[in-house]
Amino acid sequence: MNISKRLVKHVFYPLALWRSGDASQLRWLKEFERTQYLTGEALRDLQFRRLRQLLEHAWERCPFYRTRFEQAGVTPGDIRSLEDLSKLPPLEKVEIQERMQDMLACGWPESDLIRNQTGGSTGTPVVFYLDRERQRSRAAATIRHNRWAGWDVGDAVAVLWGAARDAPRQDWRARLRRTLLGQPLWLDTAHVNAEKFAGFHQLLLRRRPKIIQAYARSLLLFAQFLNEHGLKPWSPHSIVTSAESLEPPERTLVEQTFGCPVFNRYGCREVSVVASECPAHSLHVMAEGLYVEIVRDNHSTAPGEIGSVLVTDLLNRAMPLIRYRIGDLASWDSEPCRCGRVLPRLKELHGRVTDFLVGADGRLVSGVFLATYMVAQRPTLGQVQIVQERAGAVSYRIRPGKAFRPEEDLPYLERTSREHLGDTVRVSWEFVDDLPREPSGKFIFSRSSVALEQICGPKC
Repeated sequence: MNISKRLVKHVFYPLALWRSGDASQLRWLKEFERTQYLTGEALRDLQFRRLRQLLEHAWERCPFYRTRFEQAGVTPGDIRSLEDLSKLPPLEKVEIQERMQDMLACGWPESDLIRNQTGGSTGTPVVFYLDRERQRSRAAATIRHNRWAGWDVGDAVAVLWGAARDAPRQDWRARLRRTLLGQPLWLDTAHVNAEKFAGFHQLLLRRRPKIIQAYARSLLLFAQFLNEHGLKPWSPHSIVTSAESLEPPERTLVEQTFGCPVFNRYGCREVSVVASECPAHSLHVMAEGLYVEIVRDNHSTAPGEIGSVLVTDLLNRAMPLIRYRIGDLASWDSEPCRCGRVLPRLKELHGRVTDFLVGADGRLVSGVFLATYMVAQRPTLGQVQIVQERAGAVSYRIRPGKAFRPEEDLPYLERTSREHLGDTVRVSWEFVDDLPREPSGKFIFSRSSVALEQICGPKC
């Protein structure tokens, strides 16, 4: 480890946390480094202790959950094991949309509430809150999982990201902090073209970052661009992908293009990291902070059986999420991992697909960006899917929500489509009763049959 990285990791980073009031993040990190090697029994004991505390808290301070318990005919004292949690019904996204205020803990200080919202890539956007201590434990969990990919505090990083709200702040304090802690290379893939990809390629060659972090579809498109144009890429130590999973052939293409391993990460804004790949490339759940269930017809699935993912955040007290159906399908892997960790493992993961879309002027716009800055800003739309078969034209398939207002929501879609896809983009829509998943289990938020040709040419 060079002296610059030592200073960042052991001096500047702890000092920055202390100055911001977030020093407990280091305590959480120390705990998570230890608990990842707990025995299976000790891990379940830890989960159940935290679950009991959460349930008591939700019963006492959250009107939504008090009613939930009463309607189910149970009290927190009736939950005597992790499996007993199934006595409560799953929490659906639409319930958060409609009852969010009743889910907040009564009397929780407003100054400690951090507002966030999902990107809407499941088609159903959700606003939620977390407390500051949960934000710190989430940050610590992310660092722990980063280390599995060989990425630590102080390492040089390049980022291909499709959500502008995650971009580094530009005020002087934030710039000073990044100067001390390391400035990441950042490519906003909300809107990309060949020129931006070519420029970022040159930056990578000059700056030689150790790690690339990327939205999976953005990275795949970048790899296809490099291959099509015969450009030799920079080969980092490893790549961490998130937002979506790469299919095996896509993952192989990315690993061969960049000459390094890919580490998949699975998460969502509501609970942060759900699972990450360890050095042995098994997808381990962040079980010390989350209790994850996979169910079918509200019964736990057997290993290898695909079911719906339910997540209980064991550490967010401001707005508890208990048995939250996040909108993905998965299955359990019961085989032991050679990395030595007994954290539960996911075997198959069937999440969301968000293709890039081609605007009226040829611009490429990330589906994740549209999910975040169009659909998620208008929850009255309900569930939405975008389909594109011609450049400069998009069709919205809409399953209206209860509060759907066509006289306002449809003009909103037209207006924001032109804002992000060009003034002359052609917009149409149709109303549907359901937006089913693909046979594979994936939900297609945005699908374009013309985006790849736009960036790579007709040979792609």
